[in-house]
Amino acid sequence: MPVDTESRGFSVVDSESGKPIELAMQELQLQGKLLSVGARLMVRHVFRSCERKPLEVIYTFALPRDAALRQFVVAGESFRMRSKLKSTEEAVKEYEEGIQQGHLATLARQYGDGLVSLTLGNLMPGETVVVLLEVLAGVEAHDDGIRFRFPFTLAPSYHRQARAVEVEPGVGEIELPENEFGDLILPHYHKDAAGLHEVGFSLSIAMAQPITEISSPSHSVRVKTGDGENSHVMLSTGHDVPNRDLVLDVATRISQSYVLAGMGKDEKTRFAAVVPSHAFGETSAAPRRVVFVLDRSGSMGGIAIEQARKALAACLGALAEDDEFGIIAFDDRVEEFGSGLHKGDKASRDKAQRFLESVDARGGTELAAAVSAAVKVLGGTAGDVLIMTDGQVAGTENILSVARAGGVRLHCLGIGSASQDRFLTLLARETGGVCRFLTSRERIDLPAVELFASLGRPVASEVKARVEGVATWSIAPDPASAIFAGTPLTLFGEREAGMARLVIEWSKPQPGKLEVAMDAVQAGVGETLRLLQGSRLISDLDAKYTGDQSDRALDRREQQRVGDRLQALSEAYGLASRRMSLVAVVERAGETGELPKTVVVPVGMPQDLAMQAYFRRSTGAAHATGAYPAPIQPAMAAPMPSSAPSNPLHDLLVTSQSAVTRASRAVLSAMRPKPAAVAPDRQEEGAPEDALLDLARQLESDGGMPGKGDFERMVRSLVAVLAFLIEGHTSSTGAFRAHVQRLMHFLETSKFPASSAQHREGLSAALAWIEQGNKPNWPLSELLAWNVDEAWKRIMQIVAGGA
Repeated sequence: MPVDTESRGFSVVDSESGKPIELAMQELQLQGKLLSVGARLMVRHVFRSCERKPLEVIYTFALPRDAALRQFVVAGESFRMRSKLKSTEEAVKEYEEGIQQGHLATLARQYGDGLVSLTLGNLMPGETVVVLLEVLAGVEAHDDGIRFRFPFTLAPSYHRQARAVEVEPGVGEIELPENEFGDLILPHYHKDAAGLHEVGFSLSIAMAQPITEISSPSHSVRVKTGDGENSHVMLSTGHDVPNRDLVLDVATRISQSYVLAGMGKDEKTRFAAVVPSHAFGETSAAPRRVVFVLDRSGSMGGIAIEQARKALAACLGALAEDDEFGIIAFDDRVEEFGSGLHKGDKASRDKAQRFLESVDARGGTELAAAVSAAVKVLGGTAGDVLIMTDGQVAGTENILSVARAGGVRLHCLGIGSASQDRFLTLLARETGGVCRFLTSRERIDLPAVELFASLGRPVASEVKARVEGVATWSIAPDPASAIFAGTPLTLFGEREAGMARLVIEWSKPQPGKLEVAMDAVQAGVGETLRLLQGSRLISDLDAKYTGDQSDRALDRREQQRVGDRLQALSEAYGLASRRMSLVAVVERAGETGELPKTVVVPVGMPQDLAMQAYFRRSTGAAHATGAYPAPIQPAMAAPMPSSAPSNPLHDLLVTSQSAVTRASRAVLSAMRPKPAAVAPDRQEEGAPEDALLDLARQLESDGGMPGKGDFERMVRSLVAVLAFLIEGHTSSTGAFRAHVQRLMHFLETSKFPASSAQHREGLSAALAWIEQGNKPNWPLSELLAWNVDEAWKRIMQIVAGGA
């Protein structure tokens, strides 16, 4: 099958000449395998030159969470070369020397903020080259499945000293300060991504428990089911545009502890253990000390800020009088609700509601200042901070340093089509919190309420783990300091062969212990587990590495040690990092050595993000913006063979792609496209969730609903409980579980002296009926439309066995 070197129809038009500009990068395809503890991926880049002189192509992209690069293969019509892992200094030198000598050189170098520049130098006129890059990545773990996110675009990021300008209509440019970010080159951001390189994906999924559903809130997908624990998912169309990240949700039927284990290439038994949060017991009822931090920057404009305000209002409704709270709204300035912490009484919550009504989107994203302000509100003592942000900031290592020094738990709810999943994951994990991520077209309010329900009340803390039954073992990194409802404990480690068990102990809120058998060993996963563990360790340490540019000798000394440790980890696991890069040089005899023209691969503006949220209109040269303006498998899908074929480019362009495509076509008749999980406007008008949010917002500080007297409060509180139950929220499950707990406690403990004995007896019968696991089958709208007397009558009828 011949190699197709014709244009694929993707082009960018020059604004001055009106003529198409031929793109240097034509295609990006994601292949690989998802496990319940991480992903092993192959990213396939196709570069083609239509220039009359040699090209140097720079493609800058963001790493997913807990990710590291392992290797790449670069191939053309008559060559195939595998990368070498070298210190970044050596790799850059080898790349530059290759360029000077006229050879084809490829470099993958990681910078701060998890950004990577893939550079291909001396691409000759008319030449097509494929770069196949291997990436290890983490997943967002839930008790009942995972969420996987892969960046198909790059979010523009705020930095106080950045230069951000719309250089021509619909094209933005950002330049970061060189003293902090080195020679990192960011791409141009195109408002319309339709003319850029095409993207696609084809992934196998292997979970340790039966799969019930695979869906995507970002793309339309096709799913082929396998044996219950294995499936295959791909883009339902031929290709897509790079204006949003790929997000996949995999739900499992059961939630129980399990261990994956296998022999790595180092002949050591590697394992990953997953223990769901419910295995640790129930949450405590301790008073909360929480600060809500709301991103009001320009990029949060529109429905994002509206839903974030609604979510915060619903969270306030779950506060009891002995809870304490604060609110910080930030852009390039920090605004605090009142001063210090406030009691969760009605007066304070009403004032907070009025404060939230005044919060709108504007300005930049000074997250470090907001974190510092939240720590100050907590008074330097223990507490929780819930951050709602799109996370689109530069210089994240400095923000992480501020967060670690604060001594409080940060929980992050990330929002956006191309948000910084990697950074917000680290921000939460480094401080002992939890991170959740949403696309720009998903509801924000319910996930925020769900996350809040766990704040301040971990199911376990001061967690320790060990392996018993064998003499030699290790677990790294250390277990999470606290486990929260809905988020499992995930551990990586190694052990010698033999009968073994994993022992986990914790001391708070009540001392506990559990054991998990580790006898089973699966074939073919050991090396992947080793690489995923290395990727996680490197990602954690890289977050502490800011370089040695400090003016303080002590800081430079500490950073040198972090850098040396980072390099040692890279060498031990064979993975790239800030200190180690991947390089390959293909020697070309007889080349002239003409210096190449450098081009940077453009990216699309993230879906639903206004260009004016980041870029000012150009009046000439780029200018400093300061604050940004307000908005106006078994095996892997494409394994690397050990020996080069006679025509390696044909192998990579045709065999690895077309074999998967032919296999996919064979099963397309059995597949159905699965639409995105939510509509473009995030929600339907008058959805049940909106009614529940309104109920949640109304809770009084004693946990009951408002009313004119005891009877009215009792009935309205019962109606609220039943409303939550109808929509699947109980005192232990669902986003509104904290609200149900408070309502039930109010109904169970209040005396209601002004009510009749008959009404109190009816309440006792209703509570007993609810405790038995019953719920009515009334439509929610019907229940909420009844007046107090009608509601009481209907409730008594159903409790007595009536309709």
